[in-house]
Amino acid sequence: MSRVNLEHLISEHPESESALRKLESWLNKRGTSRDITPRELARNVPVEPAALAAALGLLVQAGFLRRVYRVQKPNGVMVPGEYDDPRQIPKDLDLRDRRNQRVDISDADVVPVFKPQEQRVA
Repeated sequence: MSRVNLEHLISEHPESESALRKLESWLNKRGTSRDITPRELARNVPVEPAALAAALGLLVQAGFLRRVYRVQKPNGVMVPGEYDDPRQIPKDLDLRDRRNQRVDISDADVVPVFKPQEQRVA
């Protein structure tokens, strides 16, 4: 696994240095082979929410991450499929619970998910 190096991004955005360094450290420990969820970030990256959101925005702008939206059922399970815009999510999406009972889409959550792009230096 290549190490994540955000030095260039930090030099361009010194106001986000603390958040970017914490993200860089966490990504190097965790790896970038799987999607990143807000819940995982909140649990593992000790950064104020506004600073974390700004840093994630910079990583998306730099092309290091891609933001997509997924549907999460009330039991926490992510539904297959991802959307570039939450308005693209079909209103008639067929959601089922563990007992194969239909779940109303209004009971599900739309969750932003960050997908690491090919290894690159941001």
